[in-house]
Amino acid sequence: MHHNILTMTAASALLASLGVGGASADETVKFRAILHGTSVQSQDVGDVDGHTITLVRFSGITELPDGTTGTSYFIGVADYTKGSGPAFSYNNATFDDGSALWLKQTQTTKLEGTKSLFQGTLTVLGGKGKFEGAKGDGTVTGARAVPLASGADLYFDYVINIKK
Repeated sequence: MHHNILTMTAASALLASLGVGGASADETVKFRAILHGTSVQSQDVGDVDGHTITLVRFSGITELPDGTTGTSYFIGVADYTKGSGPAFSYNNATFDDGSALWLKQTQTTKLEGTKSLFQGTLTVLGGKGKFEGAKGDGTVTGARAVPLASGADLYFDYVINIKK
């Protein structure tokens, strides 16, 4: 019986690698973006103490697990009360081979001391090169060690499920 289970598992793996059966053409892309705040504009909402709306632009470098790099930037809006709350952004990541991914990111920011922790989801809006016509979704986590301001640095770790 143990031999049959192993054989069935091996057969399923072979069929999946050949694109037969329940296998899909999905691809998982993981990378880290390390970004620098180039523009941060905030306005106090005035309804409760510490409630601000902030328009931001960050740009920087992406690094894939194999060590290849690229560029990344995003523009977004944060709706924070005392440094915590929801935010969304539109992100562009371009890789060494010229391919690109365009993402919409929605996250929650939680302030712990002076460190902001990010956790959220994303939607693949499209891409170019090897990501031409890509759709999909994913998750994002990250942190910023200093308060939100021009010159602040942050990082995001992306896990993206590409569907073509």
